[in-house]
Amino acid sequence: MARTDVVRALIEDQGRLWSEEIGARIDADTPDAWFHWLLGAVLMSVRIGATQAAQAAGALKLEEMHTVQGVLDTDREQRIRVLNENGYARFDNRGADQIMAAAERVRDAYGGDLRRLRAEGGDAAGIRARLQAFDGIGTVGADIFAREAQLVWDELFPTADDHALEQARALGLPDRPEELAQIAGGRERYVRLVAALTRAWLDGPTDRVKEAAA
Repeated sequence: MARTDVVRALIEDQGRLWSEEIGARIDADTPDAWFHWLLGAVLMSVRIGATQAAQAAGALKLEEMHTVQGVLDTDREQRIRVLNENGYARFDNRGADQIMAAAERVRDAYGGDLRRLRAEGGDAAGIRARLQAFDGIGTVGADIFAREAQLVWDELFPTADDHALEQARALGLPDRPEELAQIAGGRERYVRLVAALTRAWLDGPTDRVKEAAA
């Protein structure tokens, strides 16, 4: 087994970012993209399949409910409907309220721009603490947000949660973020590697990944 082969197979087969899946272009570093990714982290924090949560988060953009003002302009029934019709039926009421709470908090605490949260946080611990002040974002939600935000926010790099590191060990890869970053071959590849390890933990590694790790 060559670790570089495992890394390559993971990134190529399972390295799609959830922010990409829901349509949040966080690499553009815009307020709208960051707010949409925050909503993704909120929806993915509950005990529901990641695919279902991503479907719901993507539907918010299709319905123009992915920006702070877009959410503020909706009523509760509109938000419930979109979530209910897009894989989030078990948590549609809760999710609808958390989405509005997030929009209100970003407006009131950060002037509509989550990049101010980054600036005020100062370091990884400060950013995570401010993320966890949002309704629905606990340690899991902060991990989800940080896992992909590190693509742009230097303070969070390198980040990998326990599930990704557990899967790395299972595939014979290092289980420390710093070492994983070294073998990934660049910032974006590392972020995709961590996403791939998380997907492999959730759904199992692909056959090609298993073969590379054998």
